[in-house]
Amino acid sequence: MGASQHGFLNNAQRAKADEFYTTYEAIDAELKHYKTDLRDRHVICPCNDRPGKSMFVQWILDHMGEYGMASLTCTSYEADRDTLFDDGTQARRWHVGNDGRTGAYTTGDLTAVPLDGDGSFDGPEAEALLEPGTLVLTNPPFSLATRFMRMIGRHPDVDYLIVANQNLITSNDTLPLVMAGRCVAGLTCHTGGMFFHMPDSYPRTGTGIRADGAINVPAITWLTGLKTAWADKTWTPTGRTYEGHEDEYPKYDTIDAIEVSSIRMIPDDHTGLMGVPISLFQRWRPDGEFELVGILSGGTGGYDKASPMIGGRQKYNRLLIRRRAGR
Repeated sequence: MGASQHGFLNNAQRAKADEFYTTYEAIDAELKHYKTDLRDRHVICPCNDRPGKSMFVQWILDHMGEYGMASLTCTSYEADRDTLFDDGTQARRWHVGNDGRTGAYTTGDLTAVPLDGDGSFDGPEAEALLEPGTLVLTNPPFSLATRFMRMIGRHPDVDYLIVANQNLITSNDTLPLVMAGRCVAGLTCHTGGMFFHMPDSYPRTGTGIRADGAINVPAITWLTGLKTAWADKTWTPTGRTYEGHEDEYPKYDTIDAIEVSSIRMIPDDHTGLMGVPISLFQRWRPDGEFELVGILSGGTGGYDKASPMIGGRQKYNRLLIRRRAGR
């Protein structure tokens, strides 16, 4: 995807403008597939505004009884915690346990406890909530997404399902989780864009604006370690062949691998290394057709194998894959 299509999100990241509120319908479209995963789970929402604003919190309250979730704990962030006078807006932790009802819960069922710190998702009070077996559901701040995934990496027994920029998978904090089978794309939003509600002060320069004011932001995906998300990651042969069409697949200057400019062009007969668009991640699963070897970006990190350069010209970043033996 070209740089111009990422401009809106990149500008927001640079400005630390992180009030991107995931819509209720986007959350419902994804989470309704995880009913088994949600049952008996203690759900943590560590990147929230006050209850009533976060649609993650609202959706969980609506479905806790129906889906059998054990509890919900959410935290709010208050950057200006250290003020001279306590104005009642300090960060808080809210909690509600499942009392056996089958109907919906409301924000009135949440009990609040003030936090000593600012409520940052990886602050000691919030991170302490990530006990083994808990499930994190949230939209982390885009400008802090790599830090969020670093935290997830510290908790191998914690599951998560989050909204993020698709390019996050190439970061040094996320790619190890991908390689370990702890990070795959979710089940919806495979078109690379999602609508968000934002404050009125944010510039309306996205790729689409709905009547309700929600803005479409490109290159967004769900990321999760839940195996339920593996279900739709089947690979269909493209009908393309490398043999006899070698001129369509130039080799990189920097590594013995071929450039595949579109996932529709992945050849069915090639067993060597291939650099493919990052969008393949939406159809990739750890035990599937392709082994993920690393990335081609020319950056740093143990999984960055080379620069995607052909004929002295830098190309787009690529996933480096090869077909599994016998596939």
